[in-house]
Amino acid sequence: MFIELVKGVALLLALCFLHGFNIRFWRQHPWVGQVFSGLIFGGICVVGMLTPVVLMPGVIFDARSVVLSMAGLFGGPLVAGIAALMAATGRLWLGGAGAEVGLMVIVLCTAMGLVYREGRARGRLGVEPIPLALFGLLLHTAVIALFQLLPAEAVQRINQTLALPYLLTFTPATVVLGLLLHDVEQRMATERALTGTAARLHAITQAIPDVLLVLDAQGRYVEVLSPNDATLVASAPELVGKRLHDVLPAEQAERFMALIRDTLQSGQTHSVEYELQTLSGLRQFEGRTQPLGVQVGGQAAVVFLARDITKRKQAESALRESELRFRSLLRNIPSISVQGYLQDGTTSYWNQASEQLYGYTAEEALGGNLLDLIIPPPMRDGVRAHMQHMFATGEVIPAGELQLQRKDGTPVHVFSSHAYIQVPGHPPEMFCIDIDISGRKAAEDEARYLAFYDALTQLPNRRLLVDRLQQVLVNGARSGLTTAVLFVDLDNFKTLNDTRGHEVGDLLLKDVAQRLRSCVREQDTVARLGGDEFVVVLQNLSSDAPEAAAQARTLGELILAQLRQPYELAGHEHHFTASIGVTLLNHQRDSVDEVLKQADMAMYRAKDAGRNTLRFFDPDMQQAVNRRALLETELHNGLRRAQFLLLYQPQVDSQGRVTSAEALVRWQHPVQGMVPPSEFIPLAEESGLILPLGHWVMETALRQQARWQQDPQFAQLSLAINVSARQFLQDDFVAQVLALVQQTGANPAQIKLELTESLLLDNVDSVIATMRALKAHGLGFSLDDFGTGYSSLSYLKRLPLDQIKIDQGFVRDVLLDASDAAIARSIIALAGSLGLSVIAEGVETTAHYQFLLAHGCQAFQGYLFGRPLTLEDFESRVRQEV
Repeated sequence: MFIELVKGVALLLALCFLHGFNIRFWRQHPWVGQVFSGLIFGGICVVGMLTPVVLMPGVIFDARSVVLSMAGLFGGPLVAGIAALMAATGRLWLGGAGAEVGLMVIVLCTAMGLVYREGRARGRLGVEPIPLALFGLLLHTAVIALFQLLPAEAVQRINQTLALPYLLTFTPATVVLGLLLHDVEQRMATERALTGTAARLHAITQAIPDVLLVLDAQGRYVEVLSPNDATLVASAPELVGKRLHDVLPAEQAERFMALIRDTLQSGQTHSVEYELQTLSGLRQFEGRTQPLGVQVGGQAAVVFLARDITKRKQAESALRESELRFRSLLRNIPSISVQGYLQDGTTSYWNQASEQLYGYTAEEALGGNLLDLIIPPPMRDGVRAHMQHMFATGEVIPAGELQLQRKDGTPVHVFSSHAYIQVPGHPPEMFCIDIDISGRKAAEDEARYLAFYDALTQLPNRRLLVDRLQQVLVNGARSGLTTAVLFVDLDNFKTLNDTRGHEVGDLLLKDVAQRLRSCVREQDTVARLGGDEFVVVLQNLSSDAPEAAAQARTLGELILAQLRQPYELAGHEHHFTASIGVTLLNHQRDSVDEVLKQADMAMYRAKDAGRNTLRFFDPDMQQAVNRRALLETELHNGLRRAQFLLLYQPQVDSQGRVTSAEALVRWQHPVQGMVPPSEFIPLAEESGLILPLGHWVMETALRQQARWQQDPQFAQLSLAINVSARQFLQDDFVAQVLALVQQTGANPAQIKLELTESLLLDNVDSVIATMRALKAHGLGFSLDDFGTGYSSLSYLKRLPLDQIKIDQGFVRDVLLDASDAAIARSIIALAGSLGLSVIAEGVETTAHYQFLLAHGCQAFQGYLFGRPLTLEDFESRVRQEV
């Protein structure tokens, strides 16, 4: 029986081996390993039950108690559960009288093993021989107690022959198996720790950008660790096992061997910087050696850590080069003076620009004191205080413009900035960066002069004239004396510029300025407004208005006489006259602008009187100006308040049928009623209001034409729209028209833009380009008032016209004046030869109509066929024809 029990112990040893192998094999898959461990423990139980100690039929004894308890202790619930299930299955398969007790033993052993595991987890039990022996004794005593449930015959034999050997055998077996399994467990923990440590070390070495080498005393590469091979002389596998002399030049290898020997002999860390030809090219390294502390292959060894410092060296080199360039630049930079000073004012730096700016050489300036070198005496106390504050607090002196002095004592204007420099180990310094602004200051002085004086004639300009006039107005109101303002304009000055050039024109202006100054008193002012316009201000004239006017006239006549004298200009004699307008200021409260306007209007009255004369401003002239200004204001209001409307004058064919209409703008003034176009159109042109007015006319007409497109009775009507020259010459006129056509939905093929011949006076090519751009989008063009302007046949041939309009001036007298009749016939013939349609305007009688029709005109417009009509009346007229 004892031998059978020993066989059970042998199974336990086999279990220990198989369990250890299984855990190692499935270390990457612990759950699978636990399942297989459960199968191994259960399999050992089954094998043990197949070769048991048989006490009597159905009553067997084996090592399952030891196996199942250790399965619970070291395997946990999953392993113990699988093993117990297999053992219970095997025991039921064997059957017999002791099957029930056998199952109870299986449950008891598994449960006690799991209880032991829990106690161990809580730190109350350990896996040492004594606890294991006590556990084994307790376990198998409990098992023997369960055996007491067997039949009496079996219990008697167990107690007499088996109980003691059972305890003496399986209690030590429990201890041995527990220790063996604990050893397996510890080995696996050690292996996991080593694996983790190795993984961390590997990760650390891979993360370090440095090269890690292990070299023995013979210079042999024992181990090579590097994140990549780029910093090695060869790949890591190629280097291992080779000596330094095998892969490096002899001189370099000897240097490293000497380093290894010094490190091993001293036992201290050594450092070295070196350059090495690597797989990525020539690199610079910083190396550090440390004794390894253990022998490798019977040889002492060192750890060599090499860090790539190529970029650092390049940066240091670049920094040195940058510093050298900076010093050279600072020394040789032109126009920017740089000086350095210590706290007491001693000069510590002086560049070449400082030599040029202040006149001191570097040898003269260095060691000298700032205050004595370049600071004028009145500034020295202030500069000394500023320096003391800066060196005491570190706050730099604010930058600003200063007037310093040169070596020869002459002043120099500079813009001075300051910097406070504190270098460790050196005394603090103040650096001054000065820029010579003497040229700028001179330019500013000149600019100030030019701001008030005319550069050509040296006379006061408009700005200074306005200032003096304001003073004159104030002083005149106090004194009661009269002031006269003369506006002088040369006659035909443009002709001289065009024929002799601007240089000769400038000579004339200079001579005129001198003559004007010679005519007036010192207290009077002669100013040039610009171009050939001059203003003379005569002060302190008589308080009596007629007498003051006489004084002004006398001086004006003198000026006219002086200006009529011959001029010698660039070797040629020239004669010029002037027109003068005069306004008198006597207790008036007019503004300066108003005074100049009055004199200007009077000058134009002199121009209208034949030039070379003098005219005084009078109230009637002012009244006309005021009325014009009022009308301009009301024109603004009319646009804002929608006081304008469009009338439509019918245009008919040879049968008198309406084929189109001309849109005509009218102003419905709330007080004055219908203002004629002859009054407000020229004013709109001059004031610039023609642009918003023309835009409104264009948009309104296009919207109406788009509405006609929707009605079959009006769908075939064309619409003519007048366009002013100023409106047409806008840079974005094409874009405006096309945008309005798109917004309104008008049909461009039934739109004609009527242009006047005045457009052809300037920039014909630009006019043609604009016409062609609009023509490309379907719009047509009619030349209005043909024959009254300046167009030539060459222009007419180039213009992309569709229609010529005979001016009503020719039509009105076509039956009375042979010349007008001939012109009308010529225009009709010319239009036919150029492939253009022709329309006559101003047709008021049947005789006019018959004459024009007889000579080939097919379209007509005038009172004979209809006056300009409101939209409702025009549409009613068209419907009557239908």
